Amino acid sequence: MKKLIKADLSKVLELTAAYQPINCDSLKAELEILAQNGYSDDLFLARKDRFRLMALSEVYTVGSDANRLLTMFEVQTCWPVLTMMLHAEYMEGDVRRGSVILMDYPELVRDVVLFDRLPNTQRERHIKQMISRCLRYAPQCTMMELIEYLKTGRCN
Repeated sequence: MKKLIKADLSKVLELTAAYQPINCDSLKAELEILAQNGYSDDLFLARKDRFRLMALSEVYTVGSDANRLLTMFEVQTCWPVLTMMLHAEYMEGDVRRGSVILMDYPELVRDVVLFDRLPNTQRERHIKQMISRCLRYAPQCTMMELIEYLKTGRCN
Protein backbone atom coordinates (compact mmCIF):
# COMPACT_ATOMS: atom_id res chain seq x y z
CA MET A 1 0.00 0.00 0.00
CA LYS A 2 1.31 3.42 -0.97
CA LYS A 3 -0.12 6.91 -1.21
CA LEU A 4 0.14 9.80 -3.60
CA ILE A 5 -0.60 13.06 -1.78
CA LYS A 6 -2.03 16.39 -2.93
CA ALA A 7 -3.13 14.82 -6.20
CA ASP A 8 -5.86 16.01 -8.55
CA LEU A 9 -8.19 13.04 -8.07
CA SER A 10 -9.85 13.39 -11.49
CA LYS A 11 -6.51 13.50 -13.30
CA VAL A 12 -5.37 10.32 -11.56
CA LEU A 13 -8.48 8.52 -12.79
CA GLU A 14 -7.98 9.95 -16.29
CA LEU A 15 -4.43 8.61 -16.21
CA THR A 16 -5.86 5.14 -15.63
CA ALA A 17 -7.32 5.19 -19.14
CA ALA A 18 -3.83 5.65 -20.57
CA TYR A 19 -2.62 2.36 -19.09
CA GLN A 20 -5.74 0.18 -18.92
CA PRO A 21 -8.18 -0.68 -21.75
CA ILE A 22 -11.18 1.17 -20.33
CA ASN A 23 -13.85 3.16 -22.13
CA CYS A 24 -13.03 6.88 -21.94
CA ASP A 25 -16.65 8.00 -22.41
CA SER A 26 -17.79 5.88 -19.48
CA LEU A 27 -14.88 7.19 -17.45
CA LYS A 28 -16.05 10.76 -18.07
CA ALA A 29 -19.41 9.88 -16.52
CA GLU A 30 -17.63 8.52 -13.44
CA LEU A 31 -15.54 11.69 -13.26
CA GLU A 32 -18.74 13.76 -13.12
CA ILE A 33 -19.88 11.64 -10.17
CA LEU A 34 -16.50 12.24 -8.52
CA ALA A 35 -16.87 15.99 -8.99
CA GLN A 36 -20.28 15.94 -7.27
CA ASN A 37 -19.18 13.83 -4.29
CA GLY A 38 -17.47 16.67 -2.46
CA TYR A 39 -15.35 15.48 0.43
CA SER A 40 -16.45 11.84 0.50
CA ASP A 41 -14.09 8.89 0.45
CA ASP A 42 -14.40 6.82 -2.70
CA LEU A 43 -13.08 3.56 -4.04
CA PHE A 44 -12.10 3.12 -7.68
CA LEU A 45 -11.79 -0.40 -9.05
CA ALA A 46 -10.59 -1.17 -12.56
CA ARG A 47 -9.88 -4.43 -14.35
CA LYS A 48 -9.34 -4.79 -18.07
CA ASP A 49 -12.45 -3.18 -19.58
CA ARG A 50 -14.48 -2.82 -16.37
CA PHE A 51 -14.25 -0.11 -13.76
CA ARG A 52 -16.37 1.53 -11.10
CA LEU A 53 -16.21 4.49 -8.74
CA MET A 54 -18.20 4.01 -5.55
CA ALA A 55 -18.57 5.40 -2.06
CA LEU A 56 -16.30 3.58 0.36
CA SER A 57 -19.09 3.34 2.96
CA GLU A 58 -21.30 1.53 0.40
CA VAL A 59 -18.57 -1.04 -0.23
CA TYR A 60 -18.76 -1.98 3.46
CA THR A 61 -22.57 -2.32 3.46
CA VAL A 62 -23.78 -5.92 3.10
CA GLY A 63 -26.07 -6.44 0.13
CA SER A 64 -25.33 -3.08 -1.50
CA ASP A 65 -24.49 -2.93 -5.19
CA ALA A 66 -20.97 -1.73 -4.35
CA ASN A 67 -20.46 -4.64 -1.93
CA ARG A 68 -21.53 -7.20 -4.55
CA LEU A 69 -19.47 -5.51 -7.24
CA LEU A 70 -16.33 -5.70 -5.10
CA THR A 71 -16.53 -9.48 -4.94
CA MET A 72 -17.53 -9.73 -8.61
CA PHE A 73 -14.21 -8.17 -9.58
CA GLU A 74 -12.56 -11.08 -7.78
CA VAL A 75 -13.63 -13.44 -10.55
CA GLN A 76 -10.86 -12.52 -12.92
CA THR A 77 -8.12 -14.24 -14.81
CA CYS A 78 -4.79 -12.68 -15.67
CA TRP A 79 -5.74 -9.00 -15.42
CA PRO A 80 -4.88 -7.23 -12.17
CA VAL A 81 -7.56 -5.36 -10.25
CA LEU A 82 -6.52 -1.76 -9.67
CA THR A 83 -7.81 -0.65 -6.30
CA MET A 84 -7.47 3.01 -5.40
CA MET A 85 -9.02 4.76 -2.44
CA LEU A 86 -9.60 8.46 -3.10
CA HIS A 87 -9.60 10.72 -0.05
CA ALA A 88 -10.59 14.31 -0.88
CA GLU A 89 -8.91 16.79 1.43
CA TYR A 90 -9.55 20.17 -0.17
CA MET A 91 -10.90 21.96 -3.21
CA GLU A 92 -8.76 24.14 -5.43
CA GLY A 93 -11.31 25.93 -7.59
CA ASP A 94 -13.36 23.12 -9.12
CA VAL A 95 -10.59 20.56 -8.61
CA ARG A 96 -10.81 17.96 -5.84
CA ARG A 97 -7.38 17.33 -4.38
CA GLY A 98 -6.34 14.76 -1.87
CA SER A 99 -4.63 11.45 -1.34
CA VAL A 100 -4.78 8.44 -3.59
CA ILE A 101 -4.11 5.22 -1.70
CA LEU A 102 -2.90 2.37 -3.92
CA MET A 103 -4.38 -0.70 -2.27
CA ASP A 104 -4.01 -4.45 -2.55
CA TYR A 105 -7.30 -5.84 -3.87
CA PRO A 106 -7.31 -9.23 -2.03
CA GLU A 107 -6.46 -7.45 1.24
CA LEU A 108 -9.38 -5.03 0.79
CA VAL A 109 -11.80 -7.89 0.03
CA ARG A 110 -10.72 -9.67 3.23
CA ASP A 111 -11.21 -6.47 5.23
CA VAL A 112 -14.68 -5.87 3.77
CA VAL A 113 -15.79 -9.45 4.43
CA LEU A 114 -14.55 -9.17 8.01
CA PHE A 115 -16.22 -5.82 8.81
CA ASP A 116 -19.26 -5.46 6.53
CA ARG A 117 -21.62 -7.15 8.99
CA LEU A 118 -20.91 -4.75 11.84
CA PRO A 119 -23.58 -2.26 12.95
CA ASN A 120 -23.44 1.06 11.08
CA THR A 121 -21.65 3.04 13.78
CA GLN A 122 -18.92 0.43 14.27
CA ARG A 123 -18.52 -0.03 10.51
CA GLU A 124 -18.19 3.75 9.95
CA ARG A 125 -15.66 3.97 12.80
CA HIS A 126 -13.64 1.14 11.21
CA ILE A 127 -13.64 2.94 7.83
CA LYS A 128 -12.47 6.21 9.43
CA GLN A 129 -9.71 4.39 11.33
CA MET A 130 -8.62 2.55 8.18
CA ILE A 131 -8.40 5.81 6.23
CA SER A 132 -6.51 7.47 9.06
CA ARG A 133 -4.01 4.58 9.24
CA CYS A 134 -3.51 4.66 5.46
CA LEU A 135 -2.92 8.40 5.44
CA ARG A 136 -0.59 8.28 8.40
CA TYR A 137 1.47 5.14 7.77
CA ALA A 138 1.43 4.31 4.06
CA PRO A 139 4.66 5.39 2.41
CA GLN A 140 4.43 8.07 -0.24
CA CYS A 141 4.84 7.11 -3.87
CA THR A 142 6.08 8.99 -6.90
CA MET A 143 4.26 9.51 -10.17
CA MET A 144 6.48 6.82 -11.70
CA GLU A 145 5.35 4.36 -9.03
CA LEU A 146 1.72 5.33 -9.70
CA ILE A 147 2.18 4.70 -13.42
CA GLU A 148 3.79 1.34 -12.70
CA TYR A 149 0.81 0.45 -10.49
CA LEU A 150 -1.60 1.46 -13.26
CA LYS A 151 0.27 -0.80 -15.68
CA THR A 152 0.73 -3.86 -13.45
CA GLY A 153 -1.65 -3.55 -10.49
CA ARG A 154 1.28 -4.19 -8.18
CA CYS A 155 2.51 -1.77 -5.56
CA ASN A 156 6.23 -2.37 -4.95
